[in-house]
Amino acid sequence: MKKKSVFGIFLVLLLTGTLTLTSNIQPVGAGQELPIRVGTTDSIEQTLDPAQAYDYFGWCILQQIAGTLVSVKPGSTTGADFVPELAVSWNVSEDLTIWDFNLREGVTFPDGAEFNATHVKYSFDRAIALIPSIPEGAPAGLGYDAIINRIEILDTYKVRFYLNLPFSPFLSILACRASSLVNPNYAPMAKVNYTAGDPRASTPVAFIGPYILSKWERVAGRDVEIKLDANPNYWNLTSGYPKTKHVIFKFCNDSSSLRLAVEAGDVDMAFRHISPTDVLDLKDNPSVKVWWGKGAFIQYLCFQTKRAPFDDARVRRAVAAALDRSAVCDTVFLNLSQPLYSIIPPGMLGHTEEFQKLGDANYALTQSLLAEAGYNATNKLAFDLWYESSGHYPSSADQAIIYKEALEASGVIAVTLKSADWATYKQNRDSEIMDAYVYGWYPDYVDPDDYAFLYWASWLHTNYHNATQEALYDQARATTNTTLREELYAQIDEIAAEQCSVVPLYVSSAWAVTHPKIYGIYLDITQDMRYWLIYIGE
Repeated sequence: MKKKSVFGIFLVLLLTGTLTLTSNIQPVGAGQELPIRVGTTDSIEQTLDPAQAYDYFGWCILQQIAGTLVSVKPGSTTGADFVPELAVSWNVSEDLTIWDFNLREGVTFPDGAEFNATHVKYSFDRAIALIPSIPEGAPAGLGYDAIINRIEILDTYKVRFYLNLPFSPFLSILACRASSLVNPNYAPMAKVNYTAGDPRASTPVAFIGPYILSKWERVAGRDVEIKLDANPNYWNLTSGYPKTKHVIFKFCNDSSSLRLAVEAGDVDMAFRHISPTDVLDLKDNPSVKVWWGKGAFIQYLCFQTKRAPFDDARVRRAVAAALDRSAVCDTVFLNLSQPLYSIIPPGMLGHTEEFQKLGDANYALTQSLLAEAGYNATNKLAFDLWYESSGHYPSSADQAIIYKEALEASGVIAVTLKSADWATYKQNRDSEIMDAYVYGWYPDYVDPDDYAFLYWASWLHTNYHNATQEALYDQARATTNTTLREELYAQIDEIAAEQCSVVPLYVSSAWAVTHPKIYGIYLDITQDMRYWLIYIGE
């Protein structure tokens, strides 16, 4: 009889909800009146409906106002440190297909309704039902309909999920914003859109998070002001959360104006959109505090594989070999990012260095592969390289210039740079008019399952499909055997480096800049910003 490993015992305890993961956070008196003013260049993409929202900032707001069954402990280094939220405990069948959750009692919505199992079932039934009408939404992108077979109410405060397949990252899915629970009184079987002057009608979520959305103003599809107020019905109010009663988001046109706002004291903190140059300039400034953390944000180059020239894997590999990741990381990000040679970030289960086989600025390989495809110094491979221009991703224009320089230094490639604002960029993606384009990824949940599929993700519209890779991916998500999962992801990467439908570029670290007396920030692998933990100290 084999003995269980320490990790195996840990995993069983974690999956069954019998392991308590305590946080070192100590509440310090809930709800100081002084607001936290947050500066950003971002904007909610479309809506605060979890059936549709699939952007970082939209998910950030949802995290503050909504509730999920479980969450990831602040400070987690793995993303798998799950703690109870609206579920207080859980257990799972041996084959990973049946999951039972015991729900928290005594939780009320602002309208007086009491949270129970019917709300869990309605929320997931709604998310799945809306997938055909919202194919670009998060539940569609994450495959809720493929994963979840049905939800059964076992008791007032007990619910069961039947899955279509063994799915080891299920707790990760439940912790992500697409699994935010909704209030049926505000959540019809249709997408809920922004409603001017009525923040409650602008989102279907049940206000059972630490905050409620009290103000949301937009002009021409861009956010002008967002205000969050402490939720008087929050289930964890007696523990001292949220530590600050009000959070106000102030919107800047670009990273330069955001830096000025921080330095002038017009905002108390900024996250994600302070440039590397600015954060390094500010790190020794006594009027601000710089926070550093682990990053899981990646960017990658996508090819349109349905037509020439990128219907030929040799051409895609040739371009990949000519890229110079180090130049981008050194020049644009001032070593605050690092070259990425797998779609799975370093430190995460399944990461490899497979794309290093193609090299960086490996012009001999580029020239050889393009010669096979009929290109040379007098008949160069010419294509458009697209980047987004509205600040959705960091330093996009600067990156694009470095990519162009490296590619053209091969002597056999000619690049025309083109750009579009984020809304147009996505339309171009969906219309499949871009030859090659840079895209980015913040994790929906911190597991290789949420990265590996990017090589063939249908919503990227690369028109690349590979049955072998997809079968390996399905095997990896159906087991908790970490050794086997690593082997399967390595095989996926090996095929990816041969096909180059998507080419990893870099992984960023994380940083924030705040007023010196801001406390309670956790920059962990989830990339979440938990505003209810943040406060202004003495």
